[in-house]
Amino acid sequence: MVQDLRSQIVKEVCALLTTMSRVTRDAMAPFLRDVLPTLVEVRGSGNKVCGSYCGECLEAVVTQTVVKGATLRLFVDILLESKNKLIRLCCVSCLRRAVVAWSPVMDKGDVQQLEKGLQHALYDASSSCRAQAHELFLAFHTLFPKRALVVMSLVDYKIQKRLEALVSSDVGESVRGAGSASNASVDENVAPVQQVQALAGLNLDVGDRVCIPDKELFGFVRFLGEIMGVKGVWVGIELDEAYGKNDGSVKGRYYFRCKPKHGVFARPHQVFLTMSGAKLHEHQLQQQQQIQDGISDSFDQKATISAELGDEASGEIQPPLTPEGTAPPFSSTPPPAPALASASPIDTPEPSKLSLVLSRASVAHRRYLNRLLIHVRAELEEHERFENYGATASSADAVQYLQQLQNSAQDKIVLSDEFIQQIIQAQQAARES
Repeated sequence: MVQDLRSQIVKEVCALLTTMSRVTRDAMAPFLRDVLPTLVEVRGSGNKVCGSYCGECLEAVVTQTVVKGATLRLFVDILLESKNKLIRLCCVSCLRRAVVAWSPVMDKGDVQQLEKGLQHALYDASSSCRAQAHELFLAFHTLFPKRALVVMSLVDYKIQKRLEALVSSDVGESVRGAGSASNASVDENVAPVQQVQALAGLNLDVGDRVCIPDKELFGFVRFLGEIMGVKGVWVGIELDEAYGKNDGSVKGRYYFRCKPKHGVFARPHQVFLTMSGAKLHEHQLQQQQQIQDGISDSFDQKATISAELGDEASGEIQPPLTPEGTAPPFSSTPPPAPALASASPIDTPEPSKLSLVLSRASVAHRRYLNRLLIHVRAELEEHERFENYGATASSADAVQYLQQLQNSAQDKIVLSDEFIQQIIQAQQAARES
């Protein structure tokens, strides 16, 4: 239906694919591998309306669903072989978005494919393709600076100088905009969040848990918008630790509020989403429920033990019988306790704040290990099953198995990030105690 000549049909199909990709994420990867070549083909067709719909759909699904490996090779091969300017431009744009969205799971082969496509795109005959290739290089340089230097060494002197100027201007602009937070002012007409997300090309929202991979900084998105005097969209992030440059203020005006040295502003392509705000809220609710369940279980156990001890204490001990079958003449009741002992109750000291912090950290660590073991056991079962049937498996089975490995690895990354966040909070609480 993507190849239908009716633009309305193509529009609806592209909207459906975009929605499916946003909802299912990486689970849609096997299906997208079959659909992407058709979308690229229609993008370069003579029908400009249908082509624009497919181009927008391609950019959206590449951003939202990781389909690396063969898909990267597909984009690079089409870029090298196609004589259609629109198709080449589409491939370069998709590669740029793939660099940003897929970089956390890329391997050495994927990076080499990107280098190959980038080097070719820098020599493209179309000026629009070359301009898009420059954007691709900036994103590649941000995430893989050492490999970007290798690419620069392989191009001719004129292109190399152009790339050096681009990198210098991008770094200078970042320093002026993010580093000197006290020298800029807030635009009174800040773009709405929906427009900012469209400009950024990423599904970022206020409250999302993010990472700046280049500097290994973690934090939460507190601001999305434009800054007067600085071009483009900026992401304001409240960092977990004091490695930032400001407190969320810019020239005396606040984008957001945080502790000193905990605020930083970055470009959207420099930020990697680790957990959305909605998913983070859901996880916090689950944690609260688990804590409540644990407390109720603890109370139930204490009540059971108390009941058992109460039964034993309330049970009457029968005195031994004499040979004649009668009880001894002495009383069976124990002597009363000394008055001094009954008058001095035992004082139980309340736990300190530090002990409570360590206790919660221990519970979080145990829960993290338990959940990690669940993932490992499931992976071992899948690994053993595939080893037994791998010799007769089809390519589709292999792709599905590898996709499961990728999803499991991503789940463990999210799990570890959640635990790191809890430990950081525990460290802060320990310092305050």
